[in-house]
Parts: sequence; structure tokens; C-alpha cells
Amino acid sequence: MMSAIGEAIGMKPDDRVIAESLLTAAKVKATAYCAAVLETASPDLRHILMAHLNDALAEHERCTQVAVQRGWYKAYASPDELVGQALRDARNVLEG
Repeated sequence: MMSAIGEAIGMKPDDRVIAESLLTAAKVKATAYCAAVLETASPDLRHILMAHLNDALAEHERCTQVAVQRGWYKAYASPDELVGQALRDARNVLEG
């Protein structure tokens, strides 16, 4: 979402924005596979969906590790730090 807004006002996404988009997509994919696993009654289909869910979880973990290592995602920050970072990010988007 943020990258779409940035592109609309002429900003090009940087590595952080791309990584955050990939992380969000991986989370959505894992959530969808989890829901599908819970809804299926077929053991064969459940097995296939579980394999896809495990792949999606591994992808999410890889994206998270990159974001944490580069300081883009503060997994262990306090709530005050997270709010402060969100405000700084919003200001940066609005100021261009």
C-alpha cells in the first residue's frame, strides 16, 4: 500500500519498501494456506496444503530475517519506539 502511494506521487520504492511488501505478501500467503488447511477434510489435500504452508512460513522467516538484519524491522522494539518510527516514516512519505 505504502509503495503504491509513493509511486503515485513520483517516489520510487527503495529496498526497505520492497522488503516490507514482500514480508506482507508472505504473511498474507501463510494466513491463506493456514485457513485452507483448517477448512479441508481431505487428508491428501491437507498434506499438499501443509507443504505449501510450510514453504510460505519459510519465506516469511527469510523476509523477516533480512528486514531485521538491515534494521528495517524492529522485532524487539518497545511500543514507544514502534510508534515513533511509524510517525517518522509517515512524515517522510508526506514530505517526499
